[in-house]
Amino acid sequence: MNAISSKKTTRGKRARLDDENMVQERAICEEKTKKQERVIPVEKTEGAKRANDREKTKIVERASRAEKTNKSERPTFTDILTVRMLVRTREDFQSMRKKMDNRIGRTADGEQQNVEQRTFRLEDLEMFKKIADDAKEKEVECEKNLKRVLKRFPIWTEYLEGIKGVGTIAAGWIIGEFDIEKATTVSKMWQFAGLNPGLVKGKKRVDHEDGKVEFVETGEMIRGDKLTPGHVSPFNQNLRTALVGVLADGFIKQQNYYAMEFYYPYKARLEQEENTVLHVGKEKQWKDVNKGHRDRAAKRYMIKMFLKDLYVAWRTIEGLPVRPSYQEEYLGHKH
Repeated sequence: MNAISSKKTTRGKRARLDDENMVQERAICEEKTKKQERVIPVEKTEGAKRANDREKTKIVERASRAEKTNKSERPTFTDILTVRMLVRTREDFQSMRKKMDNRIGRTADGEQQNVEQRTFRLEDLEMFKKIADDAKEKEVECEKNLKRVLKRFPIWTEYLEGIKGVGTIAAGWIIGEFDIEKATTVSKMWQFAGLNPGLVKGKKRVDHEDGKVEFVETGEMIRGDKLTPGHVSPFNQNLRTALVGVLADGFIKQQNYYAMEFYYPYKARLEQEENTVLHVGKEKQWKDVNKGHRDRAAKRYMIKMFLKDLYVAWRTIEGLPVRPSYQEEYLGHKH
């Protein structure tokens, strides 16, 4: 009996010790949990504070960069001249390449034309090809540099770059030739680009003995979109070629907004139009003139509508006042 009692007593002591150990372990765990709970909120608070501080810093840095851009990195007249120089230099290299390719009988895709009179020694032909290829490399180099310089202009980064069909070269022509500060109305942009069929005051060039050049009015009214003998061109011929001859094709190829909303509907309307137009020296109804004539008219109209939107966007970006076009302001027309 005593042995049995002794064993029971020992087991009881062990059970009490186990209970005491469990209580102590729970107490320790609870204390650790409380400490962790106290630490976690602090860590979360400090983490959120650090995140907010970083975000504030980023905002301040962005604001500072924007302020610096507005004050010191706005495009200058020198930047415009740089764009103009790159565009025209690229045109020079392109012209030289095309002429050289034509002289050696090479097509645009590099294949040889079957022209017997254009035969050269092999080493001379390779020399001419290299000259043309070097010119092509310079074209590409000019385009790369132009793309870099265009990033200085908000009208490119905030507007033109997002329009399908407006590439680097077209943007270079637009930014390098138009003076948006002088273009107080869209009509002035149309006139400068050779898209005004109305009458304007004719001017002629006068060269003085001291080397100075002056443009004086002749007293005659001439077409704003035509070349008149005895008068200087009333518009920028290269710009019109770039817009109507190149950019318009880009719009049509891309099937962009201006092509779908203005080019195709206008051309379709001219195909049914009975109003007359001067065509090859004779008055003809629009529906009776050749397709090329109607196509060019539709392209001109499309580009005019593009310039109309460009005028508003560009003047707004530059913080300049915007006036509605004559058709909207006085005739009540909308597009």
